[in-house]
This record gives sequence, structure tokens and C-alpha cells, in this order.
Amino acid sequence: MPNRLKQLRKEKGLTLDEIQNKTGIKRGTYNNYENGVTEPKLEAWQKLADFFGVSVPYLQGISSVKDAEAFENIQNFINSVTKMPDEYSIETNELLAFYRENDRNVFNLLGNILLKLTRHEKTNETLKKAIKEISENSDIEDISEINAIMFDVFVIMIQSKMNVKESIKARKAIVDIIEKYRSLERKDI
Repeated sequence: MPNRLKQLRKEKGLTLDEIQNKTGIKRGTYNNYENGVTEPKLEAWQKLADFFGVSVPYLQGISSVKDAEAFENIQNFINSVTKMPDEYSIETNELLAFYRENDRNVFNLLGNILLKLTRHEKTNETLKKAIKEISENSDIEDISEINAIMFDVFVIMIQSKMNVKESIKARKAIVDIIEKYRSLERKDI
């Protein structure tokens, strides 16, 4: 399915010039996004989703779930999907859309944790730039792989300090901390 950029722009009665003025995305660039000539980077998808008041997966055309909050956690997602009309059936794409959006959030979370573990200012600044660059210029598959690698690094760090049974408990504790941090982060927004 093509993205919904043109559909939403027309629903709001906006011209390409108005989109440029309101979002800062050049008219030609936006037109290329609409027509599938080029693909927006993650930062642009998020900016446009916020502008139109929809979820990134909905805007990308891979989900029928408009509400961005539906993608914050699996319970919100299930609640959102169950509110869909009876004739709507949950497709695999809906679950993939949830996990793609979740990967973006996990990447930012893991990046922030890594930044907090970095003691040297110069290393911290370099890492901060790298995280921003990756977040803005990578596709979701790259981000998913990076998430897996970062998570494995945390696990290896833990396993190097303790036996395997303890590391399994510690891995669960890390997941719990991440979930708690994400819920606190959502409250700050």
C-alpha cells in the first residue's frame, strides 16, 4: 500500500506550499515523498505523523491504526485494534507495524542508556552524534539490527560479571528497567 501523505494533505485541504510553510519540508521533497519517488528518513516520518496527528505506521500505509499512542505498548495496540470495525481483520502487517514503531522507541531508549554509561565527555559527544545520525538516516531494519547488537552488548557485560543463571535474572531486570524508563518517558511527553 502506498503511503498516506497525499490523502492526508488533501483531507486537510493543504497545498504543497502550505505543507512546506508549516513543516519546513521543501515542496519538491514532500511531493517526492507523496509519489513514492523517495522515502522519508525516520525523523521526517515522525515530523509528518505529528503534523497530521497520526501514527507513523498509518502514515507509511502499513497500518490502519491512526492513533500514535496505540504503538506505545502492546496493550494499547491490542485495545486499538479491537476497537476497529467488525469487517476489519487484523493482518500480519498490523503486528509488523507495531514492532517497527517499537524498534524506533527501543533504539532511542538503548541509546540514552548507553549515553548514561559513558563517562568521558568526548566519547559521550561522539556517541550522541552517532545516535542522532543513525536515528535520522537509517531504515527500520538497520535500527532493529542495532537494537539487537546493543542489547547483546548489555547481556555480555552482565555475563562477564556473573554466572549464567544470574545473568538471565539480570537480563530480565534490564528489560524491566527499560519498560519502566519508557513509561516514565511517556509521562514526560
